[in-house]
Amino acid sequence: MTLRFLRAFAVCLALSLLSACSWWQGDKALISARLNALVEQVNAHSPDGLGSLARAAQIGKFFTDDVIVELGRGSAPVTGRDTLMAMAARLEPRTSGFTVKLTDINVLVTPNDQSADINLTAEIIRKTPASGEPAASSAPSMDAREFAVIMRKVDGEWKIARLTAVDTLK
Repeated sequence: MTLRFLRAFAVCLALSLLSACSWWQGDKALISARLNALVEQVNAHSPDGLGSLARAAQIGKFFTDDVIVELGRGSAPVTGRDTLMAMAARLEPRTSGFTVKLTDINVLVTPNDQSADINLTAEIIRKTPASGEPAASSAPSMDAREFAVIMRKVDGEWKIARLTAVDTLK
């Protein structure tokens, strides 16, 4: 009986520590997890039209209704979640040849815990057509862009309110 009690105690202690660690990291951990979930959704491609629409709707859940996406010089800002979702559905065939990866994620949550400023790098990696694996090193296969992101907590969930490409020195 004592051994069973010790095992149960150890499991409860481990669960408590895990819970405390995730609470301690707080909103920063939630924001990083949310961004990683968005990337998973962006990288999940559908072979048919209805699947593209469902995927676009899933992607839309990561953005506020009034989101603004600025991709840099030469492109007009994309305004609104509905517009962004329509673009995601329409561009599905072209984007399926790429994989997105986020690196260098830096999160600064505002003191009121209702918004956050994030700087990150998005790597866009070209897949080879046949295997879906990253392209051979003989051809340029990756592009990296810096982004400034503003996220807001909407109904308890972190959503992207603004995403702006940052011009880097070349």
